[in-house]
Amino acid sequence: MSNVSGPGRLVRLRRLLALATDNWGGRGYLVVFAASVPVAFLFPDSVYAMAPVLLTEPLSMLGAVLPFGPGSAEGSGGVAVVAASVGMGAWLLACALVNAAVVGALAHHVRDVRGDARHA
Repeated sequence: MSNVSGPGRLVRLRRLLALATDNWGGRGYLVVFAASVPVAFLFPDSVYAMAPVLLTEPLSMLGAVLPFGPGSAEGSGGVAVVAASVGMGAWLLACALVNAAVVGALAHHVRDVRGDARHA
């Protein structure tokens, strides 16, 4: 029995990455997100510290429902806090890629609709 889901997952990941990076809207969103991450670390007590989470809404708000992240492992020790922080960072990156793909898909849709309107 062959594993059919393996290549299918790679194709879906390539499509997601293509939608997220093949237009100015998706790339601009990823640049703004990437710029907000160091700002959050440089100024942890400012209002800008929440910028990466706010930029990746609505998916990142799932973390408010599921107890996962650095705050959930606060009293557990160093390794648990690092693991939770890495997990939360990976989750935010995945949310940013999905949001960039949505922006990219919307940009493609607008371009296609405008192109059809010109030729009509």
